[in-house]
Amino acid sequence: MSKLVIICGATATGKSDLAVEIAKEINAQIINADSMQLYKGMDIGTAKLSLAERQGISHHLLDVADVASDVTVSWYQELARAKIDQLRSANENVVVVGGTGLYIKAILDDLNFPETDPEVREALNQEAEKIGGAAMHERLSKLDPAAALAIP
Repeated sequence: MSKLVIICGATATGKSDLAVEIAKEINAQIINADSMQLYKGMDIGTAKLSLAERQGISHHLLDVADVASDVTVSWYQELARAKIDQLRSANENVVVVGGTGLYIKAILDDLNFPETDPEVREALNQEAEKIGGAAMHERLSKLDPAAALAIP
């Protein structure tokens, strides 16, 4: 049975270099779990490894989204799980690496992400433009106090 190794931690702690070393040791491929490294062209400021730094190890889910596109945890969960399943069904070892804890959780746990209604989203965006963020936050605090507390 193939191995699944997960490396998660704070920014600039050497996670990516460690992932490459482990991948070399156990003959694994690497899956990105950093929300910013998903974006094409976001190389500076994300500590995305260069091709040379990847040392010939296959990396997945890097540069898969345009900076203008909406990326959601649901979208990432679907992509990451599909790639992990594909690799593991081929008996490949996998190292998942990144600092976006919710992305790691989305791989490991069955998170449910209901679809959003684009018309409702647009109506709320228009309302926010009219009444402002503070008023929208006040409205949220009445509807869902816990969610409002999570937004400073």
